[in-house]
Amino acid sequence: MRPRKSRASAADRPPLSRADARALALGWLALRELSRAQVRQRLARRGVEAAVIDGIIDDLVALGALDEARLARAAARLETTIKGRGPARTRARLKALGLAAATVEAAMAATLEDVDLDALLDRALEKRLRGLTPGRLDPAATRRIVSALVRQGFAPGPVFARLRKRGAEVPDDAE
Repeated sequence: MRPRKSRASAADRPPLSRADARALALGWLALRELSRAQVRQRLARRGVEAAVIDGIIDDLVALGALDEARLARAAARLETTIKGRGPARTRARLKALGLAAATVEAAMAATLEDVDLDALLDRALEKRLRGLTPGRLDPAATRRIVSALVRQGFAPGPVFARLRKRGAEVPDDAE
């Protein structure tokens, strides 16, 4: 068994040249989409100077390797269609990636054109109910289900309406 190498801190490592830093960033982008903020943060952790980072990011954008609009669309599709998250949680996830508000909104608009939110909410509600009939739920169970779906990114109004439609006892003022 080979001895394990310890990770050197940024201060212990020799500074990266511009070419090495660019190659490192291209390697990251070959593995997955990243935002400008993520590339900037990773290069800064490696001890690359801010001016060099700005130049590398400009190069990567010009090359087409770094495309935040493409990242936003892919992440929005992943969150909604694959993970089944609602619009609010998807929007928060995109903002957490360090994307600009205009990029987030454009990606959300494109994704919501292709996604049936009612079907998405029905699927999430069915998963939460696990075969139970909503009419048999006590108020505490109803609150737990509504809270879970709101945390998942769905607006409370449609969740309450969907539960009422399925026969759950939900107060009219709840929303």
